[in-house]
Amino acid sequence: MSRRSSRSRGSNWRLLLDTSFLLPILGFKTVDAVMRTFEKLNLYTLYYSEISVLEASWKIVKVIKEEEATRVAEGLRAIRVTMNRASIDEEALKHAVRMYSLGHRDMVDNLLYSIAVTKELKLLTVDTELLRFVEKHELPREYIVVPDDLP
Repeated sequence: MSRRSSRSRGSNWRLLLDTSFLLPILGFKTVDAVMRTFEKLNLYTLYYSEISVLEASWKIVKVIKEEEATRVAEGLRAIRVTMNRASIDEEALKHAVRMYSLGHRDMVDNLLYSIAVTKELKLLTVDTELLRFVEKHELPREYIVVPDDLP
C-alpha cells in the first residue's frame, strides 16, 4: 500500500484510523470487526494521528515484554511509511474542548473526531459510544464511519 493509497474500486474517502485499527499493524489483535475491515482498507487513502500512536502505546506497554518492542517499532515504521499523518490544529483542539464540555470525557476520541472534521476526513472507528454522542449532540455524522459503512 503506498502513502497515497490507490482507489482501484472507486472510493475517494480519506480515512483517519482510530487507535483500534493501528493496533494490528503494531502486532496486536483487536476485535473481529476491526480485523475483518483490513482487507477493505487498501481502497482508501489512510491517515493516522500521533494521538492514536500514544494511546496504542499505553495499551501495548501493559501486555508486551521488552524484547517485543522491536515488533512494535516495525509496525510504527509501517504506519508512518504507508499512511498520511493528520495533525491537531487549533480548530480541532477547540472543537475537542467543546465536545468535552458537552459531556464526552474521552479527549483522545474528541481529538480524533475533531481532526476528522477540520481536515474533512472520515474517522473509522468501532466506538459506538462516540457515535451515539455525535448523533445525540447533532454533531456532523458524515465525519465518522464504522466498518459496516465502508462500501
